[in-house]
Amino acid sequence: MYKKYFAWSFDDGLEQDKRIVEVLRKHGLGATFHLNSGLFGDKTYEGRIGNLGMTETPAALFDPSKWHLLPYVPHFRIPEDEVRDVYKGFEIAAHTCTHVNLSRCSEGERRAQIADDVAVLSELFGQKVEGFAYPYGAGARKSADALRAAGVRYARTAHTEEGFRFPSDSLQTPISCWHISKKTFRRLNQFFEVEPADDDLFFLMFAHGYEFDFGTKESNWDKFERICAAVAARDDIVCCSMGEAFRRHEGR
Repeated sequence: MYKKYFAWSFDDGLEQDKRIVEVLRKHGLGATFHLNSGLFGDKTYEGRIGNLGMTETPAALFDPSKWHLLPYVPHFRIPEDEVRDVYKGFEIAAHTCTHVNLSRCSEGERRAQIADDVAVLSELFGQKVEGFAYPYGAGARKSADALRAAGVRYARTAHTEEGFRFPSDSLQTPISCWHISKKTFRRLNQFFEVEPADDDLFFLMFAHGYEFDFGTKESNWDKFERICAAVAARDDIVCCSMGEAFRRHEGR
């Protein structure tokens, strides 16, 4: 019998993830958190335009008491000595050591950024890291060999796919919806209504934790909670991490 899977995918390892984890546990949902092992504890502020984070400013150079042209929210990464406790019970995946644009790297740098991140995270969390997310959604085609060499089995892009099938190439896994989309609940309802007639189906929801602090109509904490509650209320959907969805789909 074919299944329907739902997973959250969060990037950057941010302080907001502590609140995210509380909500996920409350609703019994799984998720995959993509971390940069070379940036633990890094602190910047993210300036936004609408629902999009547009510019980062190091905390040492940012004065929150002054007027700024753009609204800013904290983009503070969780320190290394806290991450194991924060993410206990959740899947950890790689995101390059220092959040580089892989399409602009040399082959050597791509391999190092991927392999070192996978190795550090695997040792730190005591779990085999098999997942990855492309920073800025870039460099998928150039990075396939480096990902396979590092033992990565699936990687998330920033491309949105209208259907809900598992990808033919797991290293180019699309998202089903970015939470800031105006179509979020329409997309969810489509997923709720469709039946897996001839294959497993997969809904991958993407977000950065800092985006919930924006407080806009499409990017806020209440919307996050409503998404979680809507999915958790379904008894025909397996709520899990990206890794679990792929392993079950592949029969591993």
